[in-house]
Amino acid sequence: MEFKKRMVAKFQEQNCNLTLKEALEEFYLVNTHLFKKPKPETSWSELLVHHDVSHVFFGVNTSLEEETAGDLWSFFATDLTFKDYKEYFKAPEAKQLFKEIGVWNTFRALLMLPLLSFRVLLQSFRMKKKWKFRGYKKYLDTPLCEIRKEYHLNIL
Repeated sequence: MEFKKRMVAKFQEQNCNLTLKEALEEFYLVNTHLFKKPKPETSWSELLVHHDVSHVFFGVNTSLEEETAGDLWSFFATDLTFKDYKEYFKAPEAKQLFKEIGVWNTFRALLMLPLLSFRVLLQSFRMKKKWKFRGYKKYLDTPLCEIRKEYHLNIL
């Protein structure tokens, strides 16, 4: 099974020269039909912002396949802990989100896991260091291509 990335934005390109801040704004702009830009006022919305930043860093958007890849990237190539994941899934907002995704789409995502896990794990091992899930702010004015080069990240 081949990874099918639907190109809708510059942040999905390996050598994107937008700053992280610009790329994050682009991510929100191309996804206005799905959600509003979260304001980090609660632990849940703060986690969403970090999650969205990881979408941009790893160059994946919000299709089911890209969302699955993004979650795998977060698990293998960031400092996000299993405890953080567990807390994320306990939140009422997460439960509602899974309800909206539905059983069929959850099953489809599970079918993608074996091949995607292998590809993401391989690329994660090639990275020089793990992405700091909560440490993105110092990179906001840095071009995405420079950040990816620093981390030795080759997006899918």
